[in-house]
Amino acid sequence: GYDQLLCVRLNQDKRSKSRIIPAADFTMVRIANPYTSHPALRVTCNVLRFILGAVFVFSGFAKAIDPLGVVYKLGEYAEMSGIAVAEPSRFLLWAAMLLSLFEFVAGVCIIFGAWRRTTLTALLVFMLLMTPLTLYLAVANPITDCGCFGEAVTLTNWQTFAKNVVLLAIVVFLLVRRHYKTLFPLIRRTWHWMVIVFAIASLYFFMRANLRHLPAVDFRPYRIGTNLEEAMTMPDSLSAPVFETFFILEKDGKKRTFSLENYPDSSWTFVGSRSVLKKKGYIPPLHDFELTDEEGNDITARLFDPGYTFLAVIRDLRSDDMLDVLNDLYDFALLHGYPFYALTSGTDADIKRWREQTGALYDFCYLDDITLKTIVRSDPGVLLIKDGTIVNKWSRHDIPRDGLLTDALDRQPWAEKTREQVRHRYAKVAVWMFFPYLLLILLSYLMHRTPSDDAKNRRGHIEKEKKFFEKEKKHIKKEKKFLKKEPFATDNKTKHTYNP
Repeated sequence: GYDQLLCVRLNQDKRSKSRIIPAADFTMVRIANPYTSHPALRVTCNVLRFILGAVFVFSGFAKAIDPLGVVYKLGEYAEMSGIAVAEPSRFLLWAAMLLSLFEFVAGVCIIFGAWRRTTLTALLVFMLLMTPLTLYLAVANPITDCGCFGEAVTLTNWQTFAKNVVLLAIVVFLLVRRHYKTLFPLIRRTWHWMVIVFAIASLYFFMRANLRHLPAVDFRPYRIGTNLEEAMTMPDSLSAPVFETFFILEKDGKKRTFSLENYPDSSWTFVGSRSVLKKKGYIPPLHDFELTDEEGNDITARLFDPGYTFLAVIRDLRSDDMLDVLNDLYDFALLHGYPFYALTSGTDADIKRWREQTGALYDFCYLDDITLKTIVRSDPGVLLIKDGTIVNKWSRHDIPRDGLLTDALDRQPWAEKTREQVRHRYAKVAVWMFFPYLLLILLSYLMHRTPSDDAKNRRGHIEKEKKFFEKEKKHIKKEKKFLKKEPFATDNKTKHTYNP
């Protein structure tokens, strides 16, 4: 994609047999690549390069924030394909981490102009696989959200397909006719390995931290600072969406679909049902949050009472490795008069077995398993609610232990997280993850403000050619001096006199 220098001999006499060619007959001709030399084309390619890189960096980073969310989404894809995968699955976890790493590193390489052809080829293969998949999702609609950007941005299936078509077009455009050669590097090419190694290492440890603790940035509706009552309330000025339910019934080996208006008699066997959206409307963020105790009573309103309330999310009642920590926390809540509820989607038999094994005395409440996954990305995990507002969340590794359970919560600095503390944490994540790249660009500019390596190579080539022509000039002078002393040579056959 760079200009080429050619040495061209001008006004050469084909009939001449002299070995001496005057230096004046040579000139330097600069030949430009017709596909990459136009300034508008260079600007267009680099703008598309930054758009492509930013999309993949954001996609990989959003997945790395919430790796368990990606695992749950991959589980939905596996279920859609008829593949039985146990949960939790290490295979899905590693697949989620590798997917995040690939997208993030590919985006960084495109932005910095590192390994341009290799990266674009890998992205071409990736987009050729993902675009037909998203087309199927858009047509069949087995999953409402593809999870391309994790929980950060939610797209419909048709929006996802359109996005993939645009990205595929950009990749093809940059690869065709080697337009990728117009992508200028942000730092020296010898530093590209540093960028790639840092991208892999930083994102990997960032994902490990989010797995061990909670996601660094919480995009879900149960984030710290959410008031449960407000998030569950339907505004008076808005209306709820209208759905129509259809029932699939079977009789004599034949399946038919019925609505409520034409529902048949009891001779038909129920097979399944589906809901169709008839009219769009507003859906509250916490539309599926409803706590029921073991007697079936709705106790959701108790969370809105003044004071502190502990909610322990226990999805797997077969594991009892955290029973001492939860029991200590329950004793602390009981001592200070704080309500303590355990949320689960298990059965009565599971709860009975849990109490026999752990000696738990706290009350259990039932909640949908998908909602439990959304509330906290840990099993078990704990929420602290004050006056109906979520003020803190802990993963299984961060649940307060005996050393912290010494006084009432209103006198404990670790009990509540303010919005300022949350914003400070977000800023800290942004600085640690992206500031080193800016620092590398600045250092590369300050340390190497001379032309790029390719320009140096071209300049060195020109210098060599100049030295060569200088030597030729000196040689021509010597030949002229020699010819002045010697008589001209004559060819007897052609009678042609040579005069160099």
